[in-house]
Amino acid sequence: MVTDRAIVVMVRCPTTGRELSTGIEMDAATFSQLPHIRSNMKCPVCGLDHLWSTREAWLADPAPSLPALPWLLINNRGVGND
Repeated sequence: MVTDRAIVVMVRCPTTGRELSTGIEMDAATFSQLPHIRSNMKCPVCGLDHLWSTREAWLADPAPSLPALPWLLINNRGVGND
């Protein structure tokens, strides 16, 4: 995917296999010129620290998160109100 707009550097959690956003945004031209860089990140999925590198990363638009409110309503249907 070649684009001039900023997209997110993604990596994969080695524990769960899920795709993760690093929170780093850049365009494809800049990403393709990065040297081999290693970085550490605390995984929001499994809670462990993961070492990742630019060789393992890719650019993508991460899936949008579902709003918390519908989850709260669905999972608390049987809970009585005060």
